[in-house]
Amino acid sequence: MKIHVAVLLMLGGATGTLLRAMLAKWLDERPWARGLPIGTFVINVTGSFVLGFAAVVIKERLPSRYSDWFFLVGTGFCGGYTTFSTFEWESFRLVRDGSWGWALANVCGSVLIGFAGVLLGVALACLLFPGPTE
Repeated sequence: MKIHVAVLLMLGGATGTLLRAMLAKWLDERPWARGLPIGTFVINVTGSFVLGFAAVVIKERLPSRYSDWFFLVGTGFCGGYTTFSTFEWESFRLVRDGSWGWALANVCGSVLIGFAGVLLGVALACLLFPGPTE
């Protein structure tokens, strides 16, 4: 019996999302976290690890009949857990394929332009929804 791709995506995504919320909350409440986004950091790093592992095992090592399981683990779970893992895997593939320049551009551009996107989003939200004046 073949499991429908949508079911694999939903199960993986729901599991990843739930684990992300629980783990981030737990980590961020640790006294040693001291206000740092340690939960996000740990999730991004572990998600990158899981995606790298799953991509190699499922896409490159197992027979093709197992390829749909990547929808459960790689796209579903890691997508719900963190999209940072996808960014890391794609950057790694660029390096592995010899495209060091594109990999560097992807890493630097994603971080810098992504941060600029956050700044712009915050600015627009503050403009459209100003806080209470004191």
